Amino acid sequence: MKLTIKYSLLTTVAIAALLLIFKGCAPEQAEEQQDEKPPVRIKEVEITKMDHEIPYTGTVKPWEEAHVGSGGAMRIERIFVDVDDFVQKGQLLAQMDKTQLYQAEVRVNTLKDDLRRLDTLRRVGAVTQQNYDQLKAEYDIAKSSLENLKENTQIYSPLTGVITGRYYTDGEIFAMSPGPAGKPAIVSILQIQPVKVIINVSERYFPVIKKGMQAKIVADMYPDRSFTGYIDRIHPVIDRTTGTFKAEIRVPNDNKVLRPGMYVRTRLNFGEKETLIVPSQTVLRQSGSNERYVFVEQNGTAIRKTVQLGERTDDMLEITEGLEPGENLIVSGQHNLLHNQKVRIVE
Repeated sequence: MKLTIKYSLLTTVAIAALLLIFKGCAPEQAEEQQDEKPPVRIKEVEITKMDHEIPYTGTVKPWEEAHVGSGGAMRIERIFVDVDDFVQKGQLLAQMDKTQLYQAEVRVNTLKDDLRRLDTLRRVGAVTQQNYDQLKAEYDIAKSSLENLKENTQIYSPLTGVITGRYYTDGEIFAMSPGPAGKPAIVSILQIQPVKVIINVSERYFPVIKKGMQAKIVADMYPDRSFTGYIDRIHPVIDRTTGTFKAEIRVPNDNKVLRPGMYVRTRLNFGEKETLIVPSQTVLRQSGSNERYVFVEQNGTAIRKTVQLGERTDDMLEITEGLEPGENLIVSGQHNLLHNQKVRIVE
């Protein structure tokens, strides 16, 4: 009996001691549970003004190009230029065979003398006006043919540029058939001072894009250097398959570093606009998809919100949908958060 009472007394004391221990630990456990909320930093989302710049890609093209040949099939006497030569407008490029030209000159001179004699006879009534008119018409045709031969016997450059193709050698017959350039040509010339870049612009910008608008251009070959161009021509037709129209950018190229075929990136500035901009590290990507999302804090809870992105400027991203001004964007501690998870805001 004494043993039973003693055992019960010891049990009661042990239970009381455990209760005291649990009671003393409860605040510490509550504090530990409080500390388990992940710490985050927040920033209120605001409307910000930013330059409205749109990026485009394209290739450098010559401002003008010409595929130069004779107006008829004839022997090439001499070509005075070669590939990579720079030529001026009006410079002699090739000399064609002069035989036909000499024959035409002789015929014109002969008809001119005959016409002078016939005119004298017409004045005294020795020949009719009809005879005179027939010879005059023949003379005019021969003279026109001579002028045409003069133009096609000596071939001059129609523009200032660089020779990019030579398709014949001295002594060959210019056959008037399409060659490597796709057209009948002895040489090809590209004008590269200036050059142009053609870009495809979304139709929604058709009302705001203007001739003379400035464009920034960077070539992959010169990543640390930028060029300035200007909108020179706006094509009037919208391509319904792509929803875009073409715009041509004129780029000065006095030092000739930009060459046709170069890949370039360009940006057009459409002025300032008011929009939502957030740090790029706050925007997360759903694994296995292109969904982008952010976390905002609402009453101590992390809320996941899917967003649509606009332009990127340095380390900032434009948000076009999914976020509203005045919301508390989580800017630090967002990477391991879950939707509706309780968070602790820290400074």
